[in-house]
Amino acid sequence: MTIEFSKYHGLGNDFILVFDQPMDARTAIAMCHRNLGVGGDGVIRIGRSEVADFSFLLYNADGGIAEVSGNGLRCVGKFLYDNGYHTGTKVTVEAGGQVKVLELTVTGGVITSVRADMGIPVEQDDIELHGRVWKRTITGNPHATTFLDNIEAAPVTELGPLVENDPAFRNRTNVEFAQVEGDVIHARFWERGVGVTQSSGTGSGACLVASGLSRATVRTPGGDLLVTREPDGRLFVTGPAVHVFDGRTA
Repeated sequence: MTIEFSKYHGLGNDFILVFDQPMDARTAIAMCHRNLGVGGDGVIRIGRSEVADFSFLLYNADGGIAEVSGNGLRCVGKFLYDNGYHTGTKVTVEAGGQVKVLELTVTGGVITSVRADMGIPVEQDDIELHGRVWKRTITGNPHATTFLDNIEAAPVTELGPLVENDPAFRNRTNVEFAQVEGDVIHARFWERGVGVTQSSGTGSGACLVASGLSRATVRTPGGDLLVTREPDGRLFVTGPAVHVFDGRTA
C-alpha cells in the first residue's frame, strides 16, 4: 500500500502527517522507525470530521494511540494551510474527543507560528514514586511532572520509563522533569510510547500547570514554547511548526 505523507516538526518533536488515507498501528510503527522508515515520534492521520473542520488521530512510535499532541496540532495547522486544505487563519480540529481551535499567524504568505487551544487541564493528586514527588495533570494526555534544581542532571532515561509504566497510571503516562527560573521553565521529556523527545506541547502545558504559573516560556532541547493559562483556566501553547519534506512509501 502506497501512502503519501509529509514530515513536520514542532521544536524537534517530529511527526509524519497523512491526509485522508488508511493508517493502522503496524504501518505507523514501520514509518516511525528511525533506521528503516521515515523516522518520527508519531504518525498523525488527518481526516474529515462532523464536529470540526478536520479530525486528528495520533499513533505514537510504538503504535499506541495518544489522545492529542500540542506540537502535533501546530504541525497539522501548518500542513492544512500549506497544502490549501484550509485557507483561513483559524481552524478547528477534533482530537481526543474534543474540538481544538488553532490560530495561525501568517507573514508574507508563510505560517510563522501556531497557537493551539489545549482546553482546561485536570489537576490530580500528587504521587510519590522512585524517591520523587510527581504532580499529575491531564492536558489532553496524562502527565507526571517532577521539579529539580538542575535540569542538566534530570534522570530522564533512568526514571522516565519507570514512571511511564508504573501501575499507578492506568494508561501509562508522559513524564516531565522541570526546573523553574522566574518565568522560564526548563524541561526534559519522556513521552509515553516514544521515549526521549526534543519537545512536548502537552508536556510543556503540564509543566506550567504544575508550577502554578499562568504564563511561561518553556525551554526545551528543541527550542522555546510559549505556554499561557487564561483566567477561565484554558491552556494555550504557541510556537513554530516546520515542514521538513514530502514523500510516499514504496
